[in-house]
Amino acid sequence: MLLFRPTHLLVGDDGPAHTGWGLVVENGRIAAVGPLSDVAPRAGSARAHDLVGTLMPGMIDCHTHVCLSGGVNPVADLEAEGHTRRTVRAIHALAAHRHAGVTTIRDMGGPGGLDLEIARGVREGWLEGPRMLAAGEVVCITGGHACFLGIEADGPDAVRAAVRKQLKSGCDLVKVIATGGVITPGVEPGAAQMTPEELRAACEEARKAGRLVAAHAQGTEGIRNALLAGVATIEHGFFLDAETIGLMLARGSTLVPTFAAGQAMLDGEAAGVPAYMIEKIKRVKGAHIASFQTALAAGVHVACGTDAGTPLNPHGRIATEVELLVRFGATPAQAVAAATGNAARAIGRDDIGLLREGRRADLLWVGGNPHEDVHALTKVRGVWMDGRHVEGPPPQAIPA
Repeated sequence: MLLFRPTHLLVGDDGPAHTGWGLVVENGRIAAVGPLSDVAPRAGSARAHDLVGTLMPGMIDCHTHVCLSGGVNPVADLEAEGHTRRTVRAIHALAAHRHAGVTTIRDMGGPGGLDLEIARGVREGWLEGPRMLAAGEVVCITGGHACFLGIEADGPDAVRAAVRKQLKSGCDLVKVIATGGVITPGVEPGAAQMTPEELRAACEEARKAGRLVAAHAQGTEGIRNALLAGVATIEHGFFLDAETIGLMLARGSTLVPTFAAGQAMLDGEAAGVPAYMIEKIKRVKGAHIASFQTALAAGVHVACGTDAGTPLNPHGRIATEVELLVRFGATPAQAVAAATGNAARAIGRDDIGLLREGRRADLLWVGGNPHEDVHALTKVRGVWMDGRHVEGPPPQAIPA
């Protein structure tokens, strides 16, 4: 049993930072959390950790691609490198996420089932890294966005077969490509791709197997089609309107904006990011920010995802995404919740993301108070998963 006595404690919702609170861990779970006067007796003679800074839930990155390089042109890198190098790169990506205070990632697609095997290795304990939910290969139309990461399927029956193949392979969620995108040449971000019937087929198959569906959806028509089909999360959401925002509210869907990806491309224009990517991201940036701001003001759930692996967007940059959420209109409390409690909700997990009794003891200790300055999230002091210390120098333990 462990007792944590931090300067500040964040539960992981958008509530205040608590002072004078403590947290007790027993058998990998949170046994008690609240005012020290209430929880300390529960700890008995347990070891105690006095932490200068903030204790909060381990963060969750809802949109990663461990198979992608994060170089100036990850699409070209993917085509050029062999399976062995790609695998080593993916394992390195896991380490980068955990170093950054991330205890769970949702990987949104890779070729040949690589992400499924990496996730299995973490789950079985022979790979070190954050907990990982993997989509396997994405489902897209022939020649559609991200076809290099997935299965090209045309028509509802072909889509059903593609989803069933991923379910057979052990995917944790299903990823569909509802619209065009930025990093695929020759496609338009705002254009719908999968048809309403194809999207419904994918969602029906996933629902029967108890899996959530995430939709790459940037244009308004494709976002609408995906929401009506029953997807749980809208990834990117560049062109939201009043109707699609209303649908998100009515259906409890979550927006994962992934600002870090676009910002990295814009910041790296001189470094050699392909011109077609730069042209597209410049064209959609204003609409992307405006869509996020309108959705946030309306009360749409927002979760944090970096789209790590895209151009000049290496793994382990979740603090950057949180900072961008704040830059574009979220309060620090909302942005931190997007990386913790809201993120857990978005990926369908009720055992992580919040510091509440009974949940897994996935904990992050950072210097400073992120509710006052989200840059504090870059000051990772320690990480625990299921109550086990996995990152940072072991804090001094004293008798409770």
